[in-house]
Amino acid sequence: MRRLISHEVFKLRTTPASWVTLAITLGLAVASVISNILVPVPAGGPPFGSVDHVNHALSVAALTSMVMLTIGILVMAGEYRHGTILQTYLGEPRRGRVLVAKLATVAGLGALLGAVVFGIAYAVAVAVYAANGVRTLPVDLAQLWLGATLASAVYALLGVALGSLTRNTVAAILGGIGWAMIIENGILQSVVPEVAKWLPTGAGVAVTSVGSTGNALLSPGLAAVVLVAWAAVISGTAARFTLTREAH
Repeated sequence: MRRLISHEVFKLRTTPASWVTLAITLGLAVASVISNILVPVPAGGPPFGSVDHVNHALSVAALTSMVMLTIGILVMAGEYRHGTILQTYLGEPRRGRVLVAKLATVAGLGALLGAVVFGIAYAVAVAVYAANGVRTLPVDLAQLWLGATLASAVYALLGVALGSLTRNTVAAILGGIGWAMIIENGILQSVVPEVAKWLPTGAGVAVTSVGSTGNALLSPGLAAVVLVAWAAVISGTAARFTLTREAH
């Protein structure tokens, strides 16, 4: 298993697109924090430096989660697109081990990306708020940091599972992001919020939010369990199809 994981890490490390994606993610996260802090608060909005204002400024987990969803899809579906999956299975005929190695690799990368990007975002926020007279950020730092780490890792797992199920990078990326941003966040959250909060996006928001944003959502602890459960169910479904379908 260590050999398989090292091979997956090598593939990511030697792919220029991976480094470009990570650099863009970091740049977007920093820009997002600065703009969320400095853009004037509209009438009726949260007071500058309040829990809700800081929570909005630090909402970078949505970015890292979507990035890791995409990377997870590319790690799995990309092999089918480029025809390298046959070589991978020749090197390790036990497909279950290949899938587990990919899941473990992207989960680790997702956790690392989520933790590092949030840490940098927090450092930027502290500096920008301090420059504007706010010396202490009134949020639960541990919850937000752990939430960003967990959400990014879980969405990476979901990406691998979607890539395995569809074997089509474009369909999986459009379907995955479309479901999260349009179906769950844009429609279900407004129409049936009592259902939406139990879905992956609702659980992801719950573990990465504090203040009034999380009032209508699951508690962070329960949301973390729900999020992990979704990853387990969808990954298990992907494993079943991966082990039974022809590799072509």
